[in-house]
Amino acid sequence: MGIGSKWLWMTVVGSLLITVLLAWSWSIARAHEAKIVYVYSDSCGYCKTFAPTLETVLMEYPQSTVERLDIGEQRDLDSALLLGAEATPTVFIVQDGKVIDKLEGDAPVAVLRNFFQKNLNYPLSGNGSNR
Repeated sequence: MGIGSKWLWMTVVGSLLITVLLAWSWSIARAHEAKIVYVYSDSCGYCKTFAPTLETVLMEYPQSTVERLDIGEQRDLDSALLLGAEATPTVFIVQDGKVIDKLEGDAPVAVLRNFFQKNLNYPLSGNGSNR
């Protein structure tokens, strides 16, 4: 094997190793981030009026993981009850499998925005706080 072949081989292996390490460290960091869990029902009037508010504020947090639980589905209902849902709509902040905080009801944009700002560990992505 010539010097060029060895150099190419070391470059490919080094690049692969760096890629694997970066992916691994990113997945570990994401595992400890808080996630948003939204509990709703398609038949809930408050959920229908709250949905546009939630979507508006979520646009300010594109990096957030959002899990949606429709209590009309038994598996989702079971998960919602395990979190402690008592009403719809409810937004939970969950970190490492534990509920950090929850917001119940058809909250206005300002209240939901403050809830996320208080509980999520990263700043807004844009100028959403000025809306």
